[in-house]
Amino acid sequence: MFIYLVFILLVQTLSAQNLIEVKGLRTYSIKDEILPPIIIYNDLNSSGIEDTSNDYIIIEFDLVSQLKPNLQIIFQLCDKNWKPIDNIFLQNFGKDRFYNLQFRNAPNGVKTYNYTFRQRFPDERGQITFPYSGKYKFLITDFNDDRKIYGEGYFVVVYQKFPVSANFAREVIDDSLSEIMEFNRRQKILVNVEIPKPFDIFRQNEIEIVQNQKFFFSTIINFNRKTRYEFGRYLKSNVKQYIKRDFYGGNEYRQLDLTDIRKYPNDRLLTSFTGIDVTRKFNYGGKDFNGGALYYRKDDIYNEYLDYRFELTLPYSVDGEIYVIGSFNNWRIDEKYKMERRGNYYSLVVNLKRGVYDYQYVCVKENYASEKTFMIDWVEVEGNNWNTKNSYYIFVYYNNPDYGGWDEIVGFAEVKT
Repeated sequence: MFIYLVFILLVQTLSAQNLIEVKGLRTYSIKDEILPPIIIYNDLNSSGIEDTSNDYIIIEFDLVSQLKPNLQIIFQLCDKNWKPIDNIFLQNFGKDRFYNLQFRNAPNGVKTYNYTFRQRFPDERGQITFPYSGKYKFLITDFNDDRKIYGEGYFVVVYQKFPVSANFAREVIDDSLSEIMEFNRRQKILVNVEIPKPFDIFRQNEIEIVQNQKFFFSTIINFNRKTRYEFGRYLKSNVKQYIKRDFYGGNEYRQLDLTDIRKYPNDRLLTSFTGIDVTRKFNYGGKDFNGGALYYRKDDIYNEYLDYRFELTLPYSVDGEIYVIGSFNNWRIDEKYKMERRGNYYSLVVNLKRGVYDYQYVCVKENYASEKTFMIDWVEVEGNNWNTKNSYYIFVYYNNPDYGGWDEIVGFAEVKT
């Protein structure tokens, strides 16, 4: 009996030691960590030479684990809605899993994680390739059991095959949607797509436009589906133009800078040094990263995770719940980022790695059937301004009939307003 109890205690102890948590998972461009994770193959620079600076992304995360675990990263090609594709011909077997992850120890004195990981993909070992363009999802799993998922992330791969150009304009929506004039002022994007021979012009019917880094709230425009605010038309027999008229410019994002160790020391609950956030409905914001983030890069005891309390007070009631959304949660509406409300005061404590983050507040009428069906008001708290500087990322889809058919991304353009 004694031996049996010792055995049980030993098993429980070992199990406790092997608890694993992934923290601070980020994916971004190798060019700059504030840029979104977009790989662009076959693009040319201004001299007509292939530009390889866009050929990689970085995956980075920290790990809470008493023992160094045996993990892997599984890459999956997805459809336009980020759903993994089941087509066996597009699953890239043999080059879709990265194993033998190399972890570094956390800096001496750091308490909130044990190991850190940072890796370029495609990798130097040649384990991972991306032979097909499209949206990709990756899973961080146990090497021996890929059902144990500890984290997931997303990125986009483009094979530049179609010439694409894009332009920006300002426009006043003329149907008096709001008594507030600023809310009727929108940003207009025009995209020209040239379909080269021998591609079938009728298989190119969609583009996707992402404002800043809100990949999960993008706009897909179908050439054959016309509405008052988005439609397509022919400029030439092989050139299609897509128009989106009613983007809210919004406001410049709020920015949280936790890098100052004197203002924001370790081991305490932190709040803003400038006071509680208030509505910016009629106040223009300052400079931001267009949705990105920077991590604190010094390898010292301050490279920690901190508990920070977001606080917001409003002089009026809103119809819905208030969420905080930003570069720390991939600009996604998530139940755990819904703020607690007491009257017109809202608060939420979030555990963040020391760094600089873009964020904002949104008003949400909840519908959890899908993120696409959320009724989200992006401007009720933050306001809307014609002068807001945004980045728009444009992806051109082509319905490729090969390998059983899939929507490949054959063109890319970026517009800065």
